[in-house]
Parts: sequence; structure tokens; C-alpha cells
Amino acid sequence: MAPKFSLQPVLDYRHSRVETIELELSQLHQMRQRGEAFLGALQTTQARLSGQLVQCQEGEIDLFMVSQLRSNLKLLGQRIVQQQARLLELTVQIKEKQGEVISARQEEEALSKLKSKEVERYEHEQSQQEKRSQDDLYIARAFHATR
Repeated sequence: MAPKFSLQPVLDYRHSRVETIELELSQLHQMRQRGEAFLGALQTTQARLSGQLVQCQEGEIDLFMVSQLRSNLKLLGQRIVQQQARLLELTVQIKEKQGEVISARQEEEALSKLKSKEVERYEHEQSQQEKRSQDDLYIARAFHATR
């Protein structure tokens, strides 16, 4: 049985850190997907209102309705710009979080390799000790046989 890895608590912490950061990254992706869906809905509404504005400007013009539609389109345009800025901000946050995930995984992998090397060293020592014990046994048998 291999001895306990002395840095196991650190390795466990780094592993949980990787999982936490991956979870945060997943949440950011979900927020971006919802934001993109909301932007699509805003753009669809904008297209619908633009169509209504065109219809209102044909034939007999209802100035109040035209004014109302233009005001709504202006507000909707501002909301679309805000949503696009938010999506851009989320994209930047996602890229930063991806960098954090990579860094955290590298830190975890470094400790994991250290643990593997320690296990290999222990197994090599055990193998060498078994070989020495076998050699001692063969030497003792040979000594007794020559007596």
C-alpha cells in the first residue's frame, strides 16, 4: 500500500477549485444564451414595430400612433444597444473565466503528476526491496547448501 500523498489536501482543494470555476463558466454561458435569446426577441419586436410604422404611414396617417411607434422604436433601439453591450461584457467574462479554468487545471495537473511520481518512486523502492530480499534468500540458501 502506497503511503498517503502529503499534498493530498492541496490537490483536493485545487480539484474543487477547478470544479467551481467550471461551474461559474457554465453559468456565464447560460447567461449569454439567455441574453442572446432576449436580444433576438427584442430584434423581432423591433422588426414588427417597424412594419406597423410603415403600415401606419400609408393612407390616412394617425399622427399619435406614428409618434407612439417611433417612440417605442427609439426605446427598443436603446434597449437593443444595452443588450448587445451586456452580451459583449459576458463574452469578455467568459474568455477570462476560460483562462482561469486553464490555469486551475494546470495547477491541479502539476500536483497530480507529483503524486504519480511519488507513487512510482514508492513502487520502485518496494520492487528494489523485494529484489534485495530475494537475493538475500538465495544467498542464504546457497550458503547453507555449501555447508
